Amino acid sequence: MNRILVIGGGAAGMLAAGQAAANGAEVVLLEKMQRPGRKIAISGKGRCNLTNSTDLPDFINHFGKNGRFLRQAFQHFFNQDLVHFFQEQGLELITERGGRIFPEKGRAPDVVKILRQWLEDVSVSLCPDSAVEKLLLKDGKIEGVLCNGNPVYGKAVILATGGTSYPATGSTGDGYRLAESVGHSIVQIRPGLVPVITQGDLAPRLTGLHLRNVGVRVTISDFVGDLKKQKRPKKLNAFGELLFMKYGLSGPVILTLSNEIVDACGLINRSAWCWISSLPLMTKNWMPASNVISCNDIRSPCNQCCAA
Repeated sequence: MNRILVIGGGAAGMLAAGQAAANGAEVVLLEKMQRPGRKIAISGKGRCNLTNSTDLPDFINHFGKNGRFLRQAFQHFFNQDLVHFFQEQGLELITERGGRIFPEKGRAPDVVKILRQWLEDVSVSLCPDSAVEKLLLKDGKIEGVLCNGNPVYGKAVILATGGTSYPATGSTGDGYRLAESVGHSIVQIRPGLVPVITQGDLAPRLTGLHLRNVGVRVTISDFVGDLKKQKRPKKLNAFGELLFMKYGLSGPVILTLSNEIVDACGLINRSAWCWISSLPLMTKNWMPASNVISCNDIRSPCNQCCAA
């Protein structure tokens, strides 16, 4: 039986299912929500930032210390391959500041529509409302899944359930539970590519303000106190677009820094000061953007789409 089961109908699951089917496999795509691609449809504020045009080394660097894990996969399928795929499917693309690539018409649902049509063209069996409760083992090998109380068998199972970033779209961490149930060790999950929550009233007062081409500097402290009394505080710098929101700061520049903020603070109650500048090369031009950021509070708000 050359059947492959794919768990999760997001971007990764749909691409994995479609590619396997295009290579001749019988593929069943199991999605627990009523329709696949729900997070794609709201990503990038409804525009869907598909990828970035930067080169491989720079791309990997943006994933932090674990970026090297992706190198082998990217050597087989990288940003230009994705661009070529969507262009072949009839989706016109546009490259914006910072190398970000979007659908030309700026409609994320168009991406979902194209992926669903592709799955149909390559004969993927799409099964919505299909929640996988368990991986089925036999002689130490996975032989299928228990889905809605019924066994479904396959030669291989691809786990593409995503993380926990947006539960309303189906990202509830099912993959961690399923992987752990068959012996995998799960490291502590942590925020990544998320906005930051700030103290003080500056962000609420400037809610909706969108700044382009600004520098952002985040200074990490080992304690809550005066930065001038701390020796060599860790400084993080980035340049790009910044968005003030009622709870804090967002936008591509903040999302880029968020991974490093979490790493630097170690998910414990250290403190961080955030500064912004419209002329970042002039060191005296920095001004406080917020008082203190608690890394325990860095999260993805349940009602916000946080894709870069």
